[in-house]
Amino acid sequence: PSKKRVFMKWTTLGRCWLSIAVLGAFFVEEIAYVVLTFFIAFSLFPFFDGFTVVPWLEFVVKSIPQRQRGSFFGLSQGLGAIGMIAGGYLVTQILNESALAFPQNYGMLVLIQLLLMMVGLFFLIFLQETPDKLIEMRDSLLDRLKAIPKIIQNNAIVQKLIFIQILYSCYSISTPFYSLFAITRLDAPDELVGYFLMYQMIGRLVASYPWARLGNAGQNKWILQSSGIMILGSLLLALVLGIFFSDIPLTAPLLFSMFFLYGAGVSGFFLGFNTYVMELADQNTRPMLLGTMNALNIVTSILPVLGGIIIESLPYELLFLTSIIPIICSLILTHNLPHRFE
Repeated sequence: PSKKRVFMKWTTLGRCWLSIAVLGAFFVEEIAYVVLTFFIAFSLFPFFDGFTVVPWLEFVVKSIPQRQRGSFFGLSQGLGAIGMIAGGYLVTQILNESALAFPQNYGMLVLIQLLLMMVGLFFLIFLQETPDKLIEMRDSLLDRLKAIPKIIQNNAIVQKLIFIQILYSCYSISTPFYSLFAITRLDAPDELVGYFLMYQMIGRLVASYPWARLGNAGQNKWILQSSGIMILGSLLLALVLGIFFSDIPLTAPLLFSMFFLYGAGVSGFFLGFNTYVMELADQNTRPMLLGTMNALNIVTSILPVLGGIIIESLPYELLFLTSIIPIICSLILTHNLPHRFE
């Protein structure tokens, strides 16, 4: 079946729900109902977007040669980082200096986001999809879902990758609280929050080139290890700042380095795992494995809740340790992964 058609169907549905937030921000007067429209929009948008991940990756596999996928993902991440840096400036202007008040200012941000997404969808229409090789598929969707445990059970590398991804995802226990840590613990001024995001995106931009080179060479193990080391370095900097910040005269550079390494490391997370599975699986099993690996990203979404519970009663140092230990374990496990699949 056409992966492009499936992708466009679900991504269009998801983006349509964002319009509810825009309408609520500009035309609803009761704040409680405005919040409700935002809650509905930003709950259903990622829900529908979740159905686009596998068709999109399958579209990439079919349309972009293996030796050029690293460049594709690296360029995508680099351009995305540039866009987010520009977006950070735009957010600052609209929220702090715009004539629009709440909630219209937030509605304007969502509207701009929606329009840019629709522009990308428009250009996607003109991309040509390489047809699938004809493979007779008689199994139902339920049968294919039931086959996933067996596929995982029969492949030791996939089992290890899943375990590594779960451990790696533990970075999200503490990293969402970096800005809060900087402001409440290190007494950083609120005005620096925008700069924190900027340095994070600069890290993502700078890392996009080496990720692209490694991806083109099929060295996805190096991507996983390098991105893990960067995340670990970011967390260790946060731990050091939390313990010794009053004795460190160069707090600001270390703080910005923390965000830089975080942005660079996380950018390799998506690329490394997905390109590894793209090489590992054949046409029959690849969609199921990609779906399984990306479904594990829900761990990344849930773990910040655990982080919020921890900082309610425990110091930031323990919060950072709950991420540092699993990241170290994931790096140890990646050691025995093959560098590439021939």
